[in-house]
Amino acid sequence: MKTRAERKAAARYRWDRLKVNFWMTPALMAAGAVMLAWMMYWLDDRIPDEALQNSRFVLAGGATELRTGLLDIAGTVLATAGMVFTLLTLPLSTVAAQYGSRLLRLFLGDRTAQFVLGMFVATFVYCIAAAFSIPAVETERASPHLTASLGVYLMLGTFATLILLVQHISTMLQAPNIAAAAGAELLSVVEAIEHVSEGDEEGKGEQGDLAAAHDGTANLDESTAYLLLVRETGYIQYIDPDTLLTPAREKDLIIRLVQKTGHFVRDGAVVALIWPQERVDAAAVKLMRRAFQIGNARTPAQDIIYAVNQLAEMAVRAMSPAINDPFTAMTCLDHLGNGLVRFVRQGERSGQFYDQDGKLRLVLEPVMVDELLDAAFSILRHASCDNASVLLHMLTTIEQISQEAAVPAARAALMRHAQLIAAESTAGALIVEDRQRIQQLCEAILQSASPNADRQVAG
Repeated sequence: MKTRAERKAAARYRWDRLKVNFWMTPALMAAGAVMLAWMMYWLDDRIPDEALQNSRFVLAGGATELRTGLLDIAGTVLATAGMVFTLLTLPLSTVAAQYGSRLLRLFLGDRTAQFVLGMFVATFVYCIAAAFSIPAVETERASPHLTASLGVYLMLGTFATLILLVQHISTMLQAPNIAAAAGAELLSVVEAIEHVSEGDEEGKGEQGDLAAAHDGTANLDESTAYLLLVRETGYIQYIDPDTLLTPAREKDLIIRLVQKTGHFVRDGAVVALIWPQERVDAAAVKLMRRAFQIGNARTPAQDIIYAVNQLAEMAVRAMSPAINDPFTAMTCLDHLGNGLVRFVRQGERSGQFYDQDGKLRLVLEPVMVDELLDAAFSILRHASCDNASVLLHMLTTIEQISQEAAVPAARAALMRHAQLIAAESTAGALIVEDRQRIQQLCEAILQSASPNADRQVAG
């Protein structure tokens, strides 16, 4: 059975694929509009015309007039929808050009933009569905006053959302808000990793604790393992541990993954080693291949390095000679630091999954702190070698992360990047005073993090 953490991880991947598009919300709202039109027409059938004659908020007229009015509203909404599509496409080109194509997913997944587009689609669909529900000729039944009146109110509400969209886009395209959205996505990925780490512990009993101390794959010969190959080319977007654990339990197998989420694999590449190979059959291989979701682009559902790359790319582009915006780069560093602080608080991850009997079944390589630090700081460090403010902000971010890092390996990786930043300051066109400030802050970080370590700074 799936653990709670595994169910949440699988649901997160599916939800991530659904939410980053402009069709899901409008499609749901359009389906709701059809049901609303039928419900309103059913309600009109049960309310006599006389009860609505004196109301100022209900349209008057015969069935044919109301039917024509609904079709006119639908035409007006459809004509205005062209402006909405223009307002939605212009920010896409702006975001891609200035901040990078990776950040397009943040705009595609924006709930306000999806809601406004859904309002136009739903109002159009409602008016069409309501108009087609009204007979083309007069009948003895009551006229659909409420149905037509709701169409007018929906049109007014739809045009109100157009103002909301203009305001929202002008706010969303500001660099701090885009960085905040990318930072929130980074935090959500870190939180998902926390839940998976908790799920690893759920299967551990006394046998599991013993296995944790002695990796069950340490004594297994790779030459005797069955090689699980993929039949697609692309990036690993998601790995479902439960899909791998099912045949592992049934066949009494141990599986070790040799590829991580976010890695690029080619057709025929090895993604896992399985022991013992004689227990692996065609059905198990087919099932285990389904655990690897491969696509053309990386996604942050499990790929925390990709989430870091989104902020790092935005910061690097901000430091390009064409833009030269150090304030945006420092804002990105603030959100990177916030996400990395949350990550290092988790401590070391075993990357081992156990069955209900506490037997080791799956081993994967967890994401390490040094990988995230390289993704966050390496390119930005080179791009900012001539800007003392950004280099100092990077050191401050590293200092904040180191205060939360309890694992020695994480602290060592942070100190290495602090020294690299100090060395980078000597390669740029900084004045002596700026270099001295960077060197002094780096030395202070090294002293506070490892008092007994070598305090000499490179350069």
